[in-house]
Amino acid sequence: MSNAMKSDEMIDYVLGQVDGADRERLERALREDGVRSVRVEKLRRSLYRMLDDGTPFEHSLGLAERTVLFVARNRRKARGFSDYVPVRVPFRWADFAVAAGIFLAGVLTLLPAVQRSRERMNQAGCVFNLQRLGNSFGQYATINQLLPYPPSSRADAPAGSFAAMMHDAGVLDDPTLLDCPCNGPCAHGGRELVGFDQLESIRRTDPARHSRMVSFDYAYNIGYRHAPQSLASPGYRGSWQMPILADQPDHVGAQIRPGNSPNHAGRGQNVLFGDGSVRWYYGRRISDADPDLYLNNAHQPRPGLHETDSVLVPSHAPFRGW
Repeated sequence: MSNAMKSDEMIDYVLGQVDGADRERLERALREDGVRSVRVEKLRRSLYRMLDDGTPFEHSLGLAERTVLFVARNRRKARGFSDYVPVRVPFRWADFAVAAGIFLAGVLTLLPAVQRSRERMNQAGCVFNLQRLGNSFGQYATINQLLPYPPSSRADAPAGSFAAMMHDAGVLDDPTLLDCPCNGPCAHGGRELVGFDQLESIRRTDPARHSRMVSFDYAYNIGYRHAPQSLASPGYRGSWQMPILADQPDHVGAQIRPGNSPNHAGRGQNVLFGDGSVRWYYGRRISDADPDLYLNNAHQPRPGLHETDSVLVPSHAPFRGW
């Protein structure tokens, strides 16, 4: 049937990596095919069983001593390597060549599957990072009634300063969450988190260090223009439609390039929303009111033109935009 699920689609469905129209198609296929539905349920239980460590095994007393005694009683004289070498090898070189060819073909067949599995693991790690950051944003908003945002006099602070503000509030202490696993390890070595005022002091006295400290893999929502000369935080409404954080866009200097985030090799981007959910987008369009995740409705990397015009910029871009 046309809606039949492929093996890799079954895995993606069970892991929750399918959404939108693809998910509806797969769920419809499961309803129509009872056998396929049973296979998916078995796969789900198997994966969950792999994640369950189970109960610890308690060995009986004296097990080690009894094992040593058994080995000592049944030990045989050690044999050398030469004892295992036959007098005449029963294979021809042609046989070895055929076996080597089969082995090589098997390896080449498995490599794409291994690569795909690694990509799924890294993408799941990115989702995990964003979910934990979403919990921190929720705690921050509970304390301050809005998302991290600098005073209007410091709108030139980089968007990555949100991490320093969250650190000040005591809701973010793990800097590794700011790196996407798909983008490889942090190029600058160990991260360090400091408060907002200290970060601003470092920006004036040691620009190179400051640049390393705010160079994250995720882009942050820089709010919207409340008035011609006034910027406003996007607020925190717990909205499932308001992006807060996402994989950073492809950019050179102040120019945002077309296409998806390079974090996932241009296939798409994970987006954290105000309700704490993380969703995968194959493009940059969020809604009719927000057609581009990384640009405002005037096609600029600057604060939105209205409250629902979300703009997420790289961490080193200023809150006032480029």
